Amino acid sequence: MAASPFDIIACERLKQGVTGAEKLTLAFRDERHTLDVKWKSAPKGGDGWNNSPRREIGVYTAQKLFLDVEDYLVPPIVARGIELEAYRPVDPDPAPNLDAVRCVYGTLAEWLVNCREPERVFDRQRFARDPGYAYHFGNLNLLHYLVDHRDARKSNFLVSSDPQNPQIFSVDNGISFGERIFNFLVRNFNKIRVSSLPRRSIERLSRVSGADLDRLGVLAELRADGDGVLRHAPLGPNLDPARGNRVGTGVVQIGLTSAEITAMRQRLQTLMLRIERGEIGTF
Repeated sequence: MAASPFDIIACERLKQGVTGAEKLTLAFRDERHTLDVKWKSAPKGGDGWNNSPRREIGVYTAQKLFLDVEDYLVPPIVARGIELEAYRPVDPDPAPNLDAVRCVYGTLAEWLVNCREPERVFDRQRFARDPGYAYHFGNLNLLHYLVDHRDARKSNFLVSSDPQNPQIFSVDNGISFGERIFNFLVRNFNKIRVSSLPRRSIERLSRVSGADLDRLGVLAELRADGDGVLRHAPLGPNLDPARGNRVGTGVVQIGLTSAEITAMRQRLQTLMLRIERGEIGTF
């Protein structure tokens, strides 16, 4: 999704949400296969309160601190610049959403199959009696706490349709890392709502270093090629630790701010102290 050339062979505007997401079917030219993805073009300038590529990718990356791939809660997501000509199935008259480029910048996320929206986001009774559900939801609560996720409406979650696999997924993560405008109409999981958390995840988090967290400062870097299309480039030094959306002439670098990383470090320290005191159990 990050680099291979593709053609958009189908586009469907999604009804839910307020950020104009689309379901695209991509036909990759080199690999000769198709893939359904969720595409969300970035707002003008590259970042917004509820449409934030850097926060979406930040939450995806944060889960790697304590989860293996098979337990990921956030589906794969990448930043991407799509050439204007290739973008016409989405918009017949496309225009760049960043200055000094010839592409549309946004995020591509893998489209999940065999999933449905949950009847309720957190089933406390099932958490008490179903170890598999407790494991997956405990990890979700842990991730949302670490990244200060504040938009826990049902439509932002999917659960596996396999009754033997109670895996849950967090599919919209733009309101996180202390975003001041948030959904106050639902009970968010930026606080630990469960009585205990997966021991294995806590043990892995206990080994997370300051350097591990600091690496979240640079999540992706894209630079315009000779045609003005943003392409992924090797990660360079942090261009501005005080800002997370670093957009210059022909370059985009995204990551967490130094303040967001500090807040995440403090939340992790507070969690470990609460577990040490026995306020939160593990299983």
